[in-house]
Amino acid sequence: MVNADGADGWFVRAAAVIGDLSNPFYREERQRDVWNEASAVALQVLLWMSWLAATAAVWIIGAPAVPYAWAMIAIIAIAVWIAVLYARSLGVDATDSRWIRWPRMIPYLALLGLFSVGLLLASEDLLQAAESYPSLIRGFVQGAVVGAPLGLAALVVGLLLDLKRSRARKRR
Repeated sequence: MVNADGADGWFVRAAAVIGDLSNPFYREERQRDVWNEASAVALQVLLWMSWLAATAAVWIIGAPAVPYAWAMIAIIAIAVWIAVLYARSLGVDATDSRWIRWPRMIPYLALLGLFSVGLLLASEDLLQAAESYPSLIRGFVQGAVVGAPLGLAALVVGLLLDLKRSRARKRR
């Protein structure tokens, strides 16, 4: 694999090793295409299942689940960004809003909203529990409780603004 500017960078080489992209399996075009589609389906299933599990955890278990829910979301976010960065390093912008089907984003946004509300409710218990901890931990918990929903809200606003720009671009 060679990146967009023709240089074989460390990131592309590392991804090729991790993905075993030199395997003879990838030489046959149909196998490669089918595997790429299967991987895309698996990534979407993984995204949905992770968000569903994190949302269910904060609603059902409450405060004790918050760190685990965030860890799960962070792991998925890292995997998605590695996929995006790999594509970008090869000259493909997978985040271009032309490729996003916005009606398909509505269930994601609804799930994000459910996660945010559950997180806020669970975080109230977390804040009460943090009162007995040293001030550094208490401050971290308070910052996370306030910052996480604000960050999620900013993400939703950004997605909605991008949707508006995308529609305006289509009209022109």
